[in-house]
Amino acid sequence: MSSAEDGKADVVDSVDEPLQACANSWNDGNTNKASVASVATAAQAENPSAYVHVGFSSVFPDRCLITVANPSTLYAQQYLQGGGTEWSLAPAWTGSVNDLDDSNLSWNATMAQDGTIIIL
Repeated sequence: MSSAEDGKADVVDSVDEPLQACANSWNDGNTNKASVASVATAAQAENPSAYVHVGFSSVFPDRCLITVANPSTLYAQQYLQGGGTEWSLAPAWTGSVNDLDDSNLSWNATMAQDGTIIIL
């Protein structure tokens, strides 16, 4: 592997680390994740799974923003991380997938039926 490829791998690893920390915060500190998953996977047949974008809020860049979308209903919700690892039951935004900002449409994770987020 060339040094340029090595540098690229380092950048990818460092970018994934904060996203994984957001997913871990959701998975470990969110008592409502199963409720979110039931809404996000409603009306899906076999093996329901939500499309998820894990990122950071443009308004509060130190807080994780989780966007969850249901491919069957085109319904989407966004959850903003509170102080520490706190996640609210109430979404920060709900609406149609078509109303999401393009930056939230790069689905970089999935959600299991129990609400656990898995970074892809």
